[in-house]
Amino acid sequence: MSVVAVDLGRSGARVAVDGHRSSTTTGAGLGDAGGAPAVAAVVRAALGSPPGESWTLALGVPGALTSPDAAAEVAELLTTGWSGRAPEAVAVTSDVVAWHVGVFGGHAAGVVLAVGTGAVALGVDARGTVRRVDGHGLLLGDTGGGASIGQQGLRAALRALEGAGPATALTDPADAVLGGRPTTPAELAAFAPAVLAAAEDGDAVAGRIVDAAVAELVATVRAAADDAPSLPLDASNDAFLPPGGVALVGGLAAPLADRLRAAGLTLHDPQGDALDGLLTLAADVTTAHEASVTRRRERAEATGPAADTDRLPTEAVRPGSEDLDALATPDLVARLVDGQSAAPRAVAAASDRLARAADLLGAAFRAHGRLVYVGAGTSGRLATQDAAELPPTFGLDPARAIALLAGGRDAADAAVEGAEDDDVAGRADVDDAGVGPGDVVVGVAASGRTPYVLGALTAARERGATTVAVVNATGSPVADLADVAVELVTGPEVLAGSTRLAAGTAQKIALNTLTTAAMVRAGATYGPWMVGVRVTNAKLRRRAERIVRDATGTDEDTARAALVAAGDDVAAAVVALLAGLDSPAARDRLTRAGSVRAAVGR
Repeated sequence: MSVVAVDLGRSGARVAVDGHRSSTTTGAGLGDAGGAPAVAAVVRAALGSPPGESWTLALGVPGALTSPDAAAEVAELLTTGWSGRAPEAVAVTSDVVAWHVGVFGGHAAGVVLAVGTGAVALGVDARGTVRRVDGHGLLLGDTGGGASIGQQGLRAALRALEGAGPATALTDPADAVLGGRPTTPAELAAFAPAVLAAAEDGDAVAGRIVDAAVAELVATVRAAADDAPSLPLDASNDAFLPPGGVALVGGLAAPLADRLRAAGLTLHDPQGDALDGLLTLAADVTTAHEASVTRRRERAEATGPAADTDRLPTEAVRPGSEDLDALATPDLVARLVDGQSAAPRAVAAASDRLARAADLLGAAFRAHGRLVYVGAGTSGRLATQDAAELPPTFGLDPARAIALLAGGRDAADAAVEGAEDDDVAGRADVDDAGVGPGDVVVGVAASGRTPYVLGALTAARERGATTVAVVNATGSPVADLADVAVELVTGPEVLAGSTRLAAGTAQKIALNTLTTAAMVRAGATYGPWMVGVRVTNAKLRRRAERIVRDATGTDEDTARAALVAAGDDVAAAVVALLAGLDSPAARDRLTRAGSVRAAVGR
């Protein structure tokens, strides 16, 4: 049996499969906005195709200790929904637990101090007692971690720049960072190396920040080892060595090691890493850390269409929603909003696939091909709405963005019973639409197995069209029929099975992103301006005038006159002003060039 280990951090993931290791730059934590569904999506993306034979999965992820409900949810999500065989068992624990087992084994004493974006220490004493200190997140803890160091460095630079604090060498590197106003722990931690470098070069302000961080980290280690944390922390102390030693791991381990040794810690060289620890935990349920491991086994599977539906992640109950109807209205609304927070992260995890689909659709638009959406229910109505908004926004011919909806046009306003189960109708609608090789057919289905969409995509492939799937499950039949499958794993809904919530929100974001990116690639924009906008009312006329004015840097009167001369063609008006041409010549150049930017050469 294959054992797969995934060591997930907020800045990336490392994967071990049968001794082969790889890494990605996309990470996540259970405490992040997307929660368990986003973590599950990142794990699936990092792993790609699972082993073909029987396999088990062990995951180390930030937040598993402080959010046990979220750890249980991600373990549940990862037992199903794979393209191919699901894992026979899933074990989820914290990244620091995985490191401790990797460094010391499952039973040996010692302390692991993990310092990266955050900071946490995990100690095991000779009796097997496990003690965790910190790891509470930047707002309440993670003292001495990268986010804390970076935050204090940026604060000191701001004070210096405003004349409210002492001068520091941090102002120069901070100047480039502060323009983006970093807010997340990862963004703040990105400034920590600059603080450490300035401290190394003798900057007094940076030195005080780093010295304070080191003192806090030593106190964290001592508390994890049940040593007296009130002992002096200066470098004159005797070396501090709890039973088993102290192992320093994480992104800031190397730059902080000498300072921590000088502050009294004797560091133990790690003999293994978090992936080694996860491989051990996958096989051994007797370690001192077993209470910190959430385990799930593959569920016994029924067969048939009903069982297929039962296994969908969106049909499960989102943990914490059992009392939904008993909540006060403010708490109910907060729960529903939180339940949809997984949507943006699920879309972000699928951004590579979305980019590929956008390139294909953009190329089709440039070659005068069509976008043909197919869907049913909520998914179909979202697709219909997106298709309807492309002509007024980008000036696209309405015949080149159509939506085929199970049940026909009547289904746009009300449910048509049984329509989504009619695969023959899906095939017939694609045939009737005259779909061909120049078209891109996008099937939208939360379940990934809607018969109407399956029939439509099957017919589209037979007719030579490019096919894209937008689904909220992994390894689905709809995805199997697509040239590009965009899998938006949002997990269980707050209202079990109601995919108009998180799944629908993710679909809306994905469809907006897909078509907007495709129209940008097709030349329908210039910078941030929708130069294809149609002037059909007073509001849009004012928008068109503003676009011409801002895109060309001219005054109101000049912009208005150019728009009138161009017959309300915004793109032609912009080209006329930027290239110094009259309207007919501008329109001719625009037609030949294909975009405003190409027409004006800038």
